[in-house]
Amino acid sequence: MKKELSEIFALHHVFSEECMEEVSEVCMLQKIPKRTVVLRQGDICRNFYLNRSGLFRVSHLDKGAEDTICFGTAGDVFTSVHSLFRGEPSVFSLVSIVDSEIYVFPFTECERLSQRFPDLVMWMRNLLIEQIYAFERRYLFFGHNDAETRYRNFIGNRGGILRNVPVKYIAQYLQIAPEYLSRIRRRMMGK
Repeated sequence: MKKELSEIFALHHVFSEECMEEVSEVCMLQKIPKRTVVLRQGDICRNFYLNRSGLFRVSHLDKGAEDTICFGTAGDVFTSVHSLFRGEPSVFSLVSIVDSEIYVFPFTECERLSQRFPDLVMWMRNLLIEQIYAFERRYLFFGHNDAETRYRNFIGNRGGILRNVPVKYIAQYLQIAPEYLSRIRRRMMGK
């Protein structure tokens, strides 16, 4: 457990052995069945969720319409930043698409340990920078491309998850109707 947990954290910052030892003592491994809501929109987020294995989507519900914001695979870290730091309700839900496993890292433990280990402060800093960067990329991705180009880019960047993600979630993510996505896919297969 400690080795693979260390590898996930190292994607954003390498911890000292002592820091990793203490962090691994407070992280809990949980098996998550598919279609399980790990964090529900409107609830207060109190954890970092580190994806050990599986596939997740981050969604937002507004006036009855659901939107898929992003997908997460092994190694990805999830949290609702404003909810975690401000204690406000999360504006996103985190939902498993397939049977998955996550490490749950309580924010209270992260705060406590960060008093002794600057590695945790650097990890959070780098994680937050990466999340901001991801949202900037998403903005540019949708702002300057037509639907077919967005789908082609999705295949190029996330094609490995296609067989596990229902078409409706891919269409939500690409901000197009599922029927239009089906037409794009048929057209591309015909080329």
